[in-house]
Amino acid sequence: MRASREARPVTPCAADVPSERVSGVPPRPGRPRREVVEGGAEMRPLVSSRRGLPLLPEGLPRPLRGLKRVVVGTDFSLQSEFALARALRLPLAQGAAVSVLHVSPPLDGHDSPDGTVAGERCLRRSVSSACRRLRQRPDVDVREELRVGDAPHVATELVKDQGAEVLVVGRPRSKYPAVPLADTSMVMRLVREVDASVLVVVAHPGRVYHRPLVAVSFSRESRRALELTMRLCPASMPIEVLHVVDTREEEAALRRQDAPLEQWLRLRQERENTARMALWRFLAPYRETGRELSIRVRTGDPQEGILAEALERDSDLLTLGMSSAQPGSALTEGVLGNARCDVLISRHVAPSATLPDGEPPS
Repeated sequence: MRASREARPVTPCAADVPSERVSGVPPRPGRPRREVVEGGAEMRPLVSSRRGLPLLPEGLPRPLRGLKRVVVGTDFSLQSEFALARALRLPLAQGAAVSVLHVSPPLDGHDSPDGTVAGERCLRRSVSSACRRLRQRPDVDVREELRVGDAPHVATELVKDQGAEVLVVGRPRSKYPAVPLADTSMVMRLVREVDASVLVVVAHPGRVYHRPLVAVSFSRESRRALELTMRLCPASMPIEVLHVVDTREEEAALRRQDAPLEQWLRLRQERENTARMALWRFLAPYRETGRELSIRVRTGDPQEGILAEALERDSDLLTLGMSSAQPGSALTEGVLGNARCDVLISRHVAPSATLPDGEPPS
């Protein structure tokens, strides 16, 4: 015979109790209201704390969006083919448009496109080649743009009409040793006159950018340059962020005073520590996106420091920000004329009172 067991009272759990709330429990100010059911069980609502909110707004962050409008300038040279190949390797958004532009000079003083048949055939051949490379992206539209006139003026009008984000051009092949670009070269004119970001391609694009270097100065243009670089590079690739502290005046003063070496080292160390902390705060919002950003700080001449860092790191992309109000700065043109890798000059139209994502202008 089995021993009989006494029935023990079973305490109902919170799931078995009908949802009858106990009245008279006022909500506490500043906190989400908690519901109390009979039996003493307390149910916590699934409300996250404000401390867990990211610094960037919800949705797709600006640095992770693909490019919608890209213009590629070509003169049917080898460097122009490199530029077109690089443009096709850029992260293009859904339904993006790539315009291949060729500008012929006016012949014999005529405004009509006389004598541009050869350019039209070459342009069609380049566009057909681009369409074959993008056969896995039927949503991308590749367009022919054959114009007559001055190349910088035509490119400016086309970029403005289409709302292009990046103009991709090839840099003329330089002899060894590297010869800086002339101030009157076509690339320099495009950078000065076109009110959009310009990507100057030097090497053959064998792969996506994997060693980018961004030179920043804590300005709004530098922030835009960093965001554009994050859009052009894969999310898994680390980005080197460089800030060069201009200590030329202080060093000249120490040189006139015949200051000892310890004072020189102390000056550089103090300026580097201050710049490192400012650069860390500058990059704080972008660390919320999960990107790996490395900090580099140098002292001395900004142009020499940027070129030396790019050469030591073997960077394949060097990015600088340029203001639309002050185009053609000496630093930008100096770096562009002497760099041995691809150079991205980030330039944006003067913003309105409020940005599209709600961020006030800095």
